[in-house]
Amino acid sequence: MSRAYLSFLRHAKVPSHEGDMPLTDDAQAQIDAAVPLLRDQARPGERFVFLATRTKRSQHTAEMLREAIDPAAPEVIPAWGLRNPDLYMAGSRVEMVSTPEAFTAQFPEGGMSPEDVLAQSFFRGFLTAPDRIEYWLTHDTPPGENAAAVAKRVIQFARSFTAWPGGGVVVACVTHSPVMRALLVQGLGIPDPGEPGWVEGIDLEVAPDGAISYRFRDHSGML
Repeated sequence: MSRAYLSFLRHAKVPSHEGDMPLTDDAQAQIDAAVPLLRDQARPGERFVFLATRTKRSQHTAEMLREAIDPAAPEVIPAWGLRNPDLYMAGSRVEMVSTPEAFTAQFPEGGMSPEDVLAQSFFRGFLTAPDRIEYWLTHDTPPGENAAAVAKRVIQFARSFTAWPGGGVVVACVTHSPVMRALLVQGLGIPDPGEPGWVEGIDLEVAPDGAISYRFRDHSGML
């Protein structure tokens, strides 16, 4: 196959992370700013593919990018490899959210209380940290995936595109800041930049032999 060019993009702006929130009204401007950067990566004959997690914020961002760049491209594809870190509470996988109530909302009514959430040391520390994602990023033993595991998962996901049939492909991978920060720190060896900008990207080019070149802001290199 030819090369695969993947841009791991943070979703557009949301009002909060208290749950699976929709994009804000001004998110369109951030998406518009990202469009030419992504469009310019395609070489003649290469196709666009738009992937997202199962959250509304990432799916809507990916769909707006698709409509602006290549409306004829296939519909946005949910990609399990882009999901937020797998964290577990009382036997259930939970999404990273910003309040105890938003965690309890992920359980059947009466299944967990906010007090139950705060009784667990990891989640209490996560919810009270000035930078919740940094707290997870530097925690060696969270109740689920740590940052090294997420970075390994994302790099394997990227290398899987060596099996993509046909010619070259440009892939918009709309994901979340924990995934991106883990990839930067544990996968690429770049100091933690804090929260990426809305619709900011980490660009990986995967050669047919699986070699990866990367670029983020003023950092670049090879894996």
